[in-house]
Amino acid sequence: MKEFRLQPKILFGEDSLDYLKTLEYKKVMIITDGVITQLKLIDLVTNNLSPMAEIKVFDKVEPNPSVATIENGLKDFIDFDPECVIALGGGSSIDACKGILYFAYKLYKKLNINKEKLFFVAIPTTSGTGSEVTSYSVVTQGEHKIALANDLMLPDVALLSTKFLSALPAKVVADTGMDVLTHALEAYVSTNANPFASALAIKSIKLIFENLVTHYNDRKIEGAKENVQFASCLAGIAFDNSSLGINHSIAHSIGAKFHIAHGRANAIVMPYVIEVNTEANKKYCEVSRELGLPAGNVEEGKSSLLSFVRILKEKLGIEKCLKDYGVDFEEFRKEIPDILLDIKKDMCTVYNPNKLTDEEYIRLLLKIYFGE
Repeated sequence: MKEFRLQPKILFGEDSLDYLKTLEYKKVMIITDGVITQLKLIDLVTNNLSPMAEIKVFDKVEPNPSVATIENGLKDFIDFDPECVIALGGGSSIDACKGILYFAYKLYKKLNINKEKLFFVAIPTTSGTGSEVTSYSVVTQGEHKIALANDLMLPDVALLSTKFLSALPAKVVADTGMDVLTHALEAYVSTNANPFASALAIKSIKLIFENLVTHYNDRKIEGAKENVQFASCLAGIAFDNSSLGINHSIAHSIGAKFHIAHGRANAIVMPYVIEVNTEANKKYCEVSRELGLPAGNVEEGKSSLLSFVRILKEKLGIEKCLKDYGVDFEEFRKEIPDILLDIKKDMCTVYNPNKLTDEEYIRLLLKIYFGE
C-alpha cells in the first residue's frame, strides 16, 4: 500500500503572519539564527504573538547546524518546557528546531516522561529547503551530515510570507533556488515517485524555470518572489512523499567536508548526476517537454534539460565544478573513500534511479571535481 501525505496546514498571503495572533499558548519558544535577530525580522513574529505569552528565543543556529548547537538548544528547550515551538529562518533554523524536537522526544521516551507532541509552527525566511513541510532534518557532526526522519518533526502549520525575502542576498537566492530545483527533479525521477508527488514536482520545476532568474536579478518583484516560494514548498511536499537521490547524498558529503552551502553543492553536482542517471532518461525528457524545451525523442529531451541546468547555473553565477569553487584536488582525492561511505549511508541514496558501483561513483566524483 502506498501513501501520499498532505501535511502541514499551509497558510500564505500578505496577512499570513496574522495567524500567530490566534495562538493561545502561554509559553512559546522561537528557534532562529543571530542574523534574524539582528535584522529585527524576529519582531514580525513576536509582535504577532499574545502579549500574555512568555517567549524564549534560541538564536544560536549556524549554517549547517551542528550536533553541538542542537544539544545547546535542547538544554534551553527542556529548561523552558514550551507548549509551542516556532522555527523561524532558512533550512538551517528549521532543521535545527526539528533536531531539538527529535532528541527531546527521544529523551522523554527514555525517561518515561509522557509528553504530547508540541504544537510546531515553521516560518521559512528563504525559498529553498522546503523544510517547513517535511519530516526530515539534516544536522552536521564534524565532516559528516546526518539525515534524520521522524513524523514527530513534521510541523503542524507552515506560514509562508514574502516579507522575509526582499532583503536576501543574490547569492542566497541562487543557492536556495537551485536547492528547490534539485528537490523537485530528484522527487520526480525517484524510484519511489507517485503521480501525486510528481504533479507537484513538475509544477515546482516550472515555477523555478519561469521565475528564479527574475527573482535573482530583482528581489523586490512580488510575483517572482512569491512563485519561487511556492516552488520551494511544492518541492518539499513532493520529496517528503517520494524521497530524493544521490544528488543530495553527494551534496551532503561534499558540503560538510569542504564547507559549501547546501544549495550550491547541489547545483554543482546536478548536471553530472543527471548524466549518470540513465534509468531516468524518459522522465528527464518528460520534464523538458513540460518546460517546452526541444524533446523530439528521449535523447534530445535529456540533452535539453542538461543545457537548461547549465545555462541556469551560469546565469546565477554558480561554479561549474568543485575545481572552479576552489577545492584543492589533493584534499578532495584523500576524501573520496570517506565520501563513498557517506553516500552509501545516506538515506537519499536508496531511491536513486541508477545503482552505481564504487568505480562508477569515483568516475562521477572526478567529473564533479574537474567538470569534464
